[in-house]
Amino acid sequence: MEIDVLAAMELGLTLDELKTIYRVQFPVPRQYESDTWYDRNGRIVFTCNKGLPGVGFSRAEWTHIRPMRSGTVSRTIQDGTLPGGPRERTIVYEASFDRCDREKDYEMAWAEFARRRDLAG
Repeated sequence: MEIDVLAAMELGLTLDELKTIYRVQFPVPRQYESDTWYDRNGRIVFTCNKGLPGVGFSRAEWTHIRPMRSGTVSRTIQDGTLPGGPRERTIVYEASFDRCDREKDYEMAWAEFARRRDLAG
């Protein structure tokens, strides 16, 4: 994300132009990001991303979990990513849940890099 901002600045684009490029050229990632939810520790608790099958809860489960403002919820999975074969692992998710906002992140990064550029000025 920071590299997007730095590249846009080097190319002489404006922040609005960068956000427009993101909206127009990347509709599928934008859709996935708009419905990917994280717990307080940054774990994906739900995603509609087709490239991440089995990550987080199903939509039906998510419907019941999403309103949580505090507490934890867990799920047990077969983790086949470790050496030695699959192992059962329990993932504990901590409420509340939130989404990322790439355009808001672009704005914050843009402001910071502009500030640094002006200081170096």
